[in-house]
Amino acid sequence: FSDPFREPGYNPADPSAGGRVPMSHIPAVNALITAINFDRFAEIEARHRPDAVFQSFRGPTLRDAVSIADWHREFLRDYQDCNYADLEYIEEGNTVAVRATIEAKGYDWRPFTQRVIEVFEFEGEEDEEVARRRLYATLRDITLDKPATAALNDALGYRGGSPSQTRQVVKAFYDALLAGDREAAAAQLSAKATVIDGVYGVATGPENVLGLLASIPMPAFGKLRVTNLLAGDHMAMVELAIDPARPRYADWVRLVDGKIQVIEGYAMLREIGINPYENYAHDRHLRRVIMPI
Repeated sequence: FSDPFREPGYNPADPSAGGRVPMSHIPAVNALITAINFDRFAEIEARHRPDAVFQSFRGPTLRDAVSIADWHREFLRDYQDCNYADLEYIEEGNTVAVRATIEAKGYDWRPFTQRVIEVFEFEGEEDEEVARRRLYATLRDITLDKPATAALNDALGYRGGSPSQTRQVVKAFYDALLAGDREAAAAQLSAKATVIDGVYGVATGPENVLGLLASIPMPAFGKLRVTNLLAGDHMAMVELAIDPARPRYADWVRLVDGKIQVIEGYAMLREIGINPYENYAHDRHLRRVIMPI
């Protein structure tokens, strides 16, 4: 399998495995993404287990491979004929998280970009069929101011860190944040800390970041908690929910020199009351031959 999406220098070796290089699921993920990019619906179905579960930002929850293929057929027809680009990966165990940008590729759609996080879970180390998927998204065409752009570019260029350090810092931050310990949470943020939330806005500076995160509305009952955390060398993916059976948010966290510099916020848009189709109902403009009068 030719892997055009793999990040240069990626090495899936796990030192804890006694020198053995565990099998990577990234080629299987890339094969599924390629099938989606090229509208190969039969292959999309084949790359999921028959009883696969798929939860997406536009809903509903699907529980079989046939329904998932049909969902993609409808999605690419009615929402946007899209292409995955700018892929980044975090792999841990039998789970792969992908941060990507989807953009229009069909000639009859208005141009757009929309950032997404996809989480792919496999049953076993050698399994190539996806067992569970979760697709989070931002709203479309997010624009950043200069401080946020500078912080993001700085984080994108950073190449240090380790998974153990990343996990420790990110876990400490979310433990403090969800416990309401503002001082402990701020201690894990860099001076250039920036939050880029696809729904609730952009903020730069530790105090502003914590203020924006604290202002995100929550239901009257239940408490937000971390349901999944994947750590890479200098990036982490964090899933949060009130009910684990109903995923709500996912954050893509970027570290620089052991401090959190950028938090990108994604959501199950339907779960938080946003209709993904509402603002994009007339984006499709089919080209037709104009006949002379």
